[in-house]
Amino acid sequence: GIPRMEQMMPRMRLAAVAAVVAAACAGRAAGAGLPDVQSGKFVPEYTGGDEYYYDDPDMADALPFLFSRHDENMTCSNAPKDAPFQKQIRGVNIGGWLVLEPWITPSLFYQFLGADERWGDETAKKVGMDMWTFCEALGPEEGNRQLRRHWKSWVGEEDIRTLFSLNLDTLRIPVGDWMWRPYGPYVGCTDGAIEQFDRLLGLAAKYGMKVLIDLHALEGSQNGLDNSGLGLETIWRTKADLPADSEETWQAGEAATGTTFSHWASRKAEWMGKFDLDSKAYSALYWHRLDATLDVVRAIAQAYSTNAAVMGVQPVNEPWQFTPIGPLKRFYWEGYKVIKRRAPGWKWFMHDSFRLHSGLWRHFMRGCPGIMLDTHIYQAWNRPSEPEVFYTNACAQKHTIAEYEDQIMPVVVGEWSLATDNCAMWLNGFNDNLPGYPMVQCDLVPCAEPYMGREQPGAPPPRWFNQRGPFGTGVSTPAFGMCPIDKSWPNDTDVMTNLGHKKLNAWSYGHGWFFWNFKSELEPKWDYLKSVANGWGARGAPGGG
Repeated sequence: GIPRMEQMMPRMRLAAVAAVVAAACAGRAAGAGLPDVQSGKFVPEYTGGDEYYYDDPDMADALPFLFSRHDENMTCSNAPKDAPFQKQIRGVNIGGWLVLEPWITPSLFYQFLGADERWGDETAKKVGMDMWTFCEALGPEEGNRQLRRHWKSWVGEEDIRTLFSLNLDTLRIPVGDWMWRPYGPYVGCTDGAIEQFDRLLGLAAKYGMKVLIDLHALEGSQNGLDNSGLGLETIWRTKADLPADSEETWQAGEAATGTTFSHWASRKAEWMGKFDLDSKAYSALYWHRLDATLDVVRAIAQAYSTNAAVMGVQPVNEPWQFTPIGPLKRFYWEGYKVIKRRAPGWKWFMHDSFRLHSGLWRHFMRGCPGIMLDTHIYQAWNRPSEPEVFYTNACAQKHTIAEYEDQIMPVVVGEWSLATDNCAMWLNGFNDNLPGYPMVQCDLVPCAEPYMGREQPGAPPPRWFNQRGPFGTGVSTPAFGMCPIDKSWPNDTDVMTNLGHKKLNAWSYGHGWFFWNFKSELEPKWDYLKSVANGWGARGAPGGG
């Protein structure tokens, strides 16, 4: 078990972290080198922002760099010869735990079905679709009560023991910035999250596994998706707001008798700045937001730099493709220095902003030790086709990975799955879907019994109810106690096994992988534990390896 002193550490660490963040935010100019908010037009290709630097308040206690760093072009030199990271990661994501995603744990979100029938024009304030709105809809007391039960139930020692027995070595744990600097509806609602995070660090250490701390969700949202903590921007309408013959009303069908919403046409991400939907560019950059995120990165490093289980940190997950590349690179560079001053042995993971193939990363941080480019490769959004097409697509990824490894920097596939369609219920948002999806006839299974127990409100959805709102502009929802999941191939085990083999072969040209996710309530093709149990792979990885 965990030593008594380790059990006391979460409480001590939480107080220390809070003090670090509070001190960082008090009296320090945000966006050092630039104004807090910089107006202009900032397209994805914008390469400016070189004036930005993070005004690190703890330089007196910082460790010396073991290499030369060059701020003018964000490169390094004179790194120790033994610095390159040779390890091949074999890991899974612990998603849907500290950062909620309705499609992973629908039992937490069934309670919001039928909210339009109960609340009418007040529906928008009573529906949880992500972490922010979950806390907003339930309030801090009830939200925290449900979250504590969820945290305890979703990940346990048996999960970690099993993952270890399958020869995995690393856990990528998505976390939210609110854990270290609560704001908005997170205040009170997410109390206890750091203690739960520390519990999992203790379990990882017990089984000799490593942990990558992944800042998955940031204030303002870095991609506009529910996995960022807040899906931006959701527009709510009553039936009276919609023309009688509108496509939105038609898609929602008979359920469009109350309140509906739309998200995909108005999606935006405003972690880095103010986004203009018409021009698909930023009209302002929020340098103070980058400072706030690096305050959290610094607090994490100070709290866990001596924790043997932690192997690295990722400062932002999936910043979307419209993120101005210059400020993003500068953010990565400044954060890298924050980490190397405090935890020189940690690895620094940077997501490619969905632009792996663009050449934008060439020469960036060349010669810098302990860096990793994170890319996410899914086939779930590909067009339907024969298995051989998915096989060919999977095999082709090895060429890009090999090129990056040879010419740019180490690459890790930080997220992937065995899914070949979009059928997973709520994958594209609570009670919503992308236009045109799903493109296949989905399988149906009984909605799962709630993993946290029958006391969870609304779970499972009653078998006597048809589809219930509020609805978005697409359809993905339970009906009569049945939930949609990925379509099975006629020879499903053979296809999944072959596809897994080909993906793992491609990933082997890089520095490893993290399967998404370690488990799912409904979806075996997004669930590492179920995929192995279904015979889709040998010990160690779906499809062998």
